[in-house]
Amino acid sequence: MFRLLVLDIDGTLLDPSDVVTPVVRDAIAAARARGVEVALATGRRLSTTLPIVEQLGIELPLVLSNGALVWSTRDEAPLNTEDFTPQHLSMVVEQAVGDGIAPLLLQGPAHGSGIFLADPPATATGYMDAFHRPRPEVRRLDPADLPGLPGVLRVDLIGPAAALARTSRALSGAGLSVFDTGPTRWRFDPPRRAAGLREVNVHMPGVSKASGVALLAADLGIGMDQVVAVGDGENDLPLLEAAGVGVAMGNAPAHVRARADVVVHGHDEDGVAEAIYRFVLGGELTPVENRARP
Repeated sequence: MFRLLVLDIDGTLLDPSDVVTPVVRDAIAAARARGVEVALATGRRLSTTLPIVEQLGIELPLVLSNGALVWSTRDEAPLNTEDFTPQHLSMVVEQAVGDGIAPLLLQGPAHGSGIFLADPPATATGYMDAFHRPRPEVRRLDPADLPGLPGVLRVDLIGPAAALARTSRALSGAGLSVFDTGPTRWRFDPPRRAAGLREVNVHMPGVSKASGVALLAADLGIGMDQVVAVGDGENDLPLLEAAGVGVAMGNAPAHVRARADVVVHGHDEDGVAEAIYRFVLGGELTPVENRARP
């Protein structure tokens, strides 16, 4: 019944030490041996996703930047991109800077995968300076120069929870896709500067993992009702709800687990392998069977 298996990466495919365990790798191989297509869907960029593909050792399509880029590893080329228009980018930059948050703009591979930071407002100077200092690849620009950048797929906003919530509400209300990713995973120097900071990803209207997977599935001649999707975060919710079966990891937040069709064990207990054996291969197999939920 199911022809496409789509896996989130962080908190899902990767265990807590950021590796793909042999149990999960074998389950993915078994699914592929049955003729099931496998894809990764992540908020990550191409450059930070390719090392995970190398861990798997297989060619597979990628839905990147929360659906803003669909990439073929076989052809090393995009199947689809959803770049920001200058108008939408200007809206994000103006709202963020006005709320005291410095936006971080990430370009797609067609434009060199550049990373650009708005010169921080006074309220964000301390922690964004600490963010920028160890990263020579990040270019700081005047906010007025950001909307003209081509090929921007994602805007990251990092800041205190209250300010970030205000900005997120305004951008969501304007129709943009906004995903709260929780405490920031960017490294700060010194690390204590990251304490209490959260992060959201902002995209063009309509962009989500669901939109990217729908495009990929159509390209493969597969309906969304034939998709099994596994994830753990807020950015996975549109996909979990659009797929034939949406599987939440046991380590997912309560609101994500509540909206999924089924919950499996966490990424520390090979939950992805459990999902594959249950919904793709038709039953639990050792060693997953000993941990499978009723």
